[in-house]
Amino acid sequence: GITVVRARGQVHVPAVALLRSGWLEQAVCTPETRTHESLFALLVPPSELHAALLLAGGVPGCPGAPPALDQPAKRPSGSRLEVLMAHDGGVVKLEDLVIDHRTGRPLSGHFVFSGSMFVEWQGVSRYLADDEGSVVGLATFGDELVAYSEPVSALVEQAGTVFRPNPDLMPPPGTQVVLRFTLVPEPEA
Repeated sequence: GITVVRARGQVHVPAVALLRSGWLEQAVCTPETRTHESLFALLVPPSELHAALLLAGGVPGCPGAPPALDQPAKRPSGSRLEVLMAHDGGVVKLEDLVIDHRTGRPLSGHFVFSGSMFVEWQGVSRYLADDEGSVVGLATFGDELVAYSEPVSALVEQAGTVFRPNPDLMPPPGTQVVLRFTLVPEPEA
């Protein structure tokens, strides 16, 4: 279900719409993981999206993560991405599908190919986003494949409730969509 358009630095993946109300910590997760706090569920394994982004020319960085739970998270790094939802002949930027409750406006940041990470579990190397379901993170957990550029604590006690869906732009739950991940060239110095 993944399409890579190398000449455009694009990856298209199937997903299903989840929420039009409530609070968000993820923009995209995998089925049966963080669906209670995500806009979309990805219909392919995150590790396959990671491989497709590499094929398209992306360079993974690092997810943001706090040095300790009571400290602010660092910024994530990696190739900058534009993420669009394609549905019913139209496209909408992911930033416009999420309202920042602090401002009442769509997101002002951007997304990066942070790359999640590999961990050893019982002698086996595992891709953490496959296990945890963090495909496109809004709150900073430190395991996101794609991360929001502004580090926001995943602890409600620190950051409060920050993100909510834009119900005017989100399709109904259960709607099949295509998510388009496009590499954004770095500006020349």
